[in-house]
Amino acid sequence: MLLQPTISVFMLAYNHEPYIAQAIQSILDQKTDLDFELVIGEDCSKDRTRAIILEFKEKYPEKIRVIENTTNVGMHENFLRTLFSCRGKYLCICEGDDYWNNPDKLNLQYRFLEANPGYVLVCGNHTRYIQNTQQFERGNSATEPDHDIPFEKLIRFNCITTATIMFRNVLKREDFAPDFFSIISCDWYLYMKLLGHGKIRYVNHNLAVYRINEGSINGRTNRLTIANKELRFMELVKSGSMIALDASRTNALANAMVFKNFDMAQANAVNGNKKVAFNLSTYALRHNFSLVGIKEFVKTGVLIISPGLFQALRKIKRYFTN
Repeated sequence: MLLQPTISVFMLAYNHEPYIAQAIQSILDQKTDLDFELVIGEDCSKDRTRAIILEFKEKYPEKIRVIENTTNVGMHENFLRTLFSCRGKYLCICEGDDYWNNPDKLNLQYRFLEANPGYVLVCGNHTRYIQNTQQFERGNSATEPDHDIPFEKLIRFNCITTATIMFRNVLKREDFAPDFFSIISCDWYLYMKLLGHGKIRYVNHNLAVYRINEGSINGRTNRLTIANKELRFMELVKSGSMIALDASRTNALANAMVFKNFDMAQANAVNGNKKVAFNLSTYALRHNFSLVGIKEFVKTGVLIISPGLFQALRKIKRYFTN
């Protein structure tokens, strides 16, 4: 293996026995002449995850390095240990329960970053796989054009699918302050830090499969808990310690925090807390009286009145958009 490979792919693995082989193989199946390594942070799984990883390492010693924690250090520390064990000029991430579905992913993104030095990260489209129902769902629309992802969009939606990214190896351990360990999403923090080094580009190539299961954040955590943690993340961004804030970003952040109240309102409606849901949605609408705000207010109202009707309408929408 070269001392400084062109690309490092880092993978976090914990209790991923059913999925880890597919994840690893999808990296090894890349059709490229680029020098790349796969760096796997294995955090003392309770199942056969580590054994499967070591079998791959024995078979591909020139490609795979394993960070074997001696004790379980948790998601955040495992993320940092693995990230800063990577030596490549460019980095990619693939969680141990996701996988890549485009064998040209590395070539496509490498060429983009080489040709566009003003960009620090390039991401792409994905497919969702719902483990419980064993169904695939479309990610972004296949007709969505390539575009930049500005701070205004990223702070409101955290709209980047981690398994689709490639970014420049420009961060240092000291860029991750102690508040990193309190946030819900390691990747969201990462993107905010990277925005300080350049622009982010979305390209409409389907690059990966994002698996939603009981072990993922969306699978193991209820919606209200997620919304509360995302609001706390926004409060950290507001402190200015994560990324420099000018007037435009400050206004965008304030708007995103208002809309997060709609998320919390809808989560409360699902949980049967109708009064709390109504108060939160009313507060949010007062602070952002716009067409989008009205739409979210109406959505919350439907959830308060009849969650069943809301789910039926949602299924109809998915049927016509997938």
